[in-house]
Amino acid sequence: MFNFKNKSVPTPPHFFWKRSRQENFSSFSSSTRHLLNYCDGKCNGFTLAEVLITLVIIGVIAAITVPTLIVKYQKEQTVIRLKKAYSTIAQTTQKAIADNGPITTWEVNNATFADKYLVPYLNVARNCRFDRTTSGCNPKHAPLNDQSNLQDYSNSNYIFYLSDGTIVIVNAVNESGGRKYANISFDINGMKKPNVSGKDIFSFRYEIYWANSPTQTGKFFPTDFSFDRNSALNYPNWGCNKNASGTYCATVIMKDGWQIKDDYPW
Repeated sequence: MFNFKNKSVPTPPHFFWKRSRQENFSSFSSSTRHLLNYCDGKCNGFTLAEVLITLVIIGVIAAITVPTLIVKYQKEQTVIRLKKAYSTIAQTTQKAIADNGPITTWEVNNATFADKYLVPYLNVARNCRFDRTTSGCNPKHAPLNDQSNLQDYSNSNYIFYLSDGTIVIVNAVNESGGRKYANISFDINGMKKPNVSGKDIFSFRYEIYWANSPTQTGKFFPTDFSFDRNSALNYPNWGCNKNASGTYCATVIMKDGWQIKDDYPW
């Protein structure tokens, strides 16, 4: 209170604030004291309109970037799983040859090929073989150009699961001309969707014997890996494009150095 000629006058509130502030300034750093002096009754917070505008801008940026990041992550995970499945099968060849003799002498039918040359050398979590009645033993597949047309694998296909959940589908073939091979498909995320060639299902071929191309004998590569990248991408029937089945998509990925590039039909 101020005393003017014995009359009490209320002390202005800001007087106490200023005095208290001055007494406590010593506890602040020089930069903080400068800010307090500068903002003495002059600094304001953000208005509601400014906050809303900022949130809208952040939302727009997120809407643009988040889907792109999700797709990028999905592509990376697809390549990682595919490469792992391919390497796992490829590494069995020398072991199987050591135990069973030259690859050109191997028996080529679904049961024998899988039971004798693949399953013993892999970490198999579940072996369905030709069972289609037990839950999990009847996976679906669809071509890239008709993704909603989910179909069963034929009863002649041999099916088993690797320990990481990858489904392996085996179909050994004896052609009339003497060529022998085994088509091996991977569903890299098991029974989960989309179950579509080129998305989570990829086709490979194990060449057992091919008189017209002896250098291919004993090789395990994506189907028709002899095609150049452009042919595998644009082939009309089995190519890696949205107007074809997607059979050659593993070939495209591998020829691109284990990448899914921008022109891949994702």
